[in-house]
Formats: sequence, structure tokens, C-alpha cells
Amino acid sequence: MTFNKYLLAIASSAVIASPLYAATIYKTDTQEFNIDGRAEVRGYRADGSYDDTSRVRLNLSGSNALSDDLTVFGRYEFEIKENDETGDTDISSTRHLYVGADTNYGTVIYGHQNNAVTYLTNFTDQAETFSGYINEFNAVTGDRSRNTLRYAVESDGLTFQVSGTKIDATSTQGFGAVVGYKVSPAVELAAGFTSAEVADDTTNTYLLGAKYSKDSVYLAATGLMGDEEGDDFEGMDAFAAYYFGENAVNVSYNYYSQDDADDEKLNFIGLEYARYIDNFAVYGSYKIALSGDTADGDEEDAIQIGARYKF
Repeated sequence: MTFNKYLLAIASSAVIASPLYAATIYKTDTQEFNIDGRAEVRGYRADGSYDDTSRVRLNLSGSNALSDDLTVFGRYEFEIKENDETGDTDISSTRHLYVGADTNYGTVIYGHQNNAVTYLTNFTDQAETFSGYINEFNAVTGDRSRNTLRYAVESDGLTFQVSGTKIDATSTQGFGAVVGYKVSPAVELAAGFTSAEVADDTTNTYLLGAKYSKDSVYLAATGLMGDEEGDDFEGMDAFAAYYFGENAVNVSYNYYSQDDADDEKLNFIGLEYARYIDNFAVYGSYKIALSGDTADGDEEDAIQIGARYKF
């Protein structure tokens, strides 16, 4: 994967998580249907134990231009993993399931999809393994959520997104908004806010992000802070990467702390090397647990190695 393709992956996450290697199954002047996916073998070792976390992802997407001013589209992406006990394959999760419309006034999407503030948190959620953890502690700031309505518009370097979510099964509802602005071709800043309600508990989150990308260097940082019924929390995620030829090295730092939640504390450094050859990638990642890193249990270092083929 070249650096330009990597930047394309980042940019595509602004509105629709577009695949880079989609195969076009059907296409006319107004309609298009694509299929793509990945097969990825992964091994994770921590605290003396080994887990096989291999997976397959399949994605179906299509669009239909109804007029020069209106295009409708849909997407379904799911993940398959092996059952640890039986060896059978199970559909473990739905990642995207939505329909939407692209108009001259912006894009509207409804379904299981990215939240509005995912645009900001994707600045640093770029490593193969150890980055982008601090926003996953509630559904409205998480990468994706069910029953979500999102509106997105871009113009002259300015990006605005707003989303609302209501999940009856977990009594979760809330909304989020983000504004991003490209100060220059290399620099973008963003700010966001979310408010989530689970049962009778309300969580307000404030987010800031910045990224820099030029030549073979990519730098980004995101931060958040807020409160959950008077219980304050804060977090930050920093990411730096260098790309040379078909190779990439990166380092990340994740920190999250909530006053009354000792089992939800992040504090670690991630180191990673990856090699990208067309549709194939192989990588190795190492997590250095720092003092107070308890979100995955006791403080422990971890290593993950993987190989992935996109189709």
C-alpha cells in the first residue's frame, strides 16, 4: 500500500467507509454493485497465553444515481470468526448495515454505521492493532453504533457531521456532532461533542483532534474529556507513522482514565511494523503496558502478528 493509498483510506472514512479493493460485479451508467473483503490470520499473546483472533470480513455495497442531484446507496459488512470451542465459523458481528442518499446538500445515512465523531477519532485510529481505543467506552463516541441517523457535508476544506442514535435493547440514546477544518493541504483540525444516555445515566464528552500528513510522514493526536453523572474521565491517543516504499512503521500512545472505574484505565505504548504488497499485508505489533493499564485485566505487555489478504 503506497502512502497515497493510505491517505485515501483516511479521507474515505469522512462519510462512507469505502473499500479500496472492491470488485465491481455489476455496473451501468447509473447503477453499481461491489463486493470486497479480507481474510486475516492473527495471533495474540499476552500474560503467557496465546489466542487465535483470525477473522474474515465481507462487504457488499451498491449505489444508484436516480438523477444528477440524487444518488442512493447501501452497504452491508459482517465479520466471521471461528468458534473457539467447536471450530465452526460464526458470523460474530455486523459492522455496517445502512442505506443513504447523496445530494447536492450533503449525505444522509441511516443504520448501523459510523458515528459523527468517528471522523475525528479516525485521525489516530490507524495502526493495525494498538491505536484508537479511548473512544470505545460508550456507544455514541464508539466507531460504530446501531440505529444511527447521520448527516455529513463538506465544502471548501470544512467538514460538518451530526448523528443521533437510539438503541432500545440497551436503553441507549444520544447524539454527536463534529466540525473539521483543513488549515492547509497537510494540516486538519477538528472538534466534537457527544451526549449519551444509558438508562438514567448521562455522559457528555468533548473531543479535539489534529492531524498532519505530508510526503512519508503522518502525525495525529486526539483527546477527550467529560463526565458521567459527576464521574470525570479523560483520554488521549497519539499516533506517528513513517512510510517508505512498501513498508510502514508507527508508534502510538493510548491513555484513558475515569475516576471511579479502575477496570477501565488505558495507559500503553504501541509499536508496529507492517509491509504492504498490493492486496497483501503482514505486520507485527507490540504493546508496552505502563503503570495503571487495567482495561484488559492486569498490567501486561502483549504482542500480535498477522497477515491479511484483501479481495
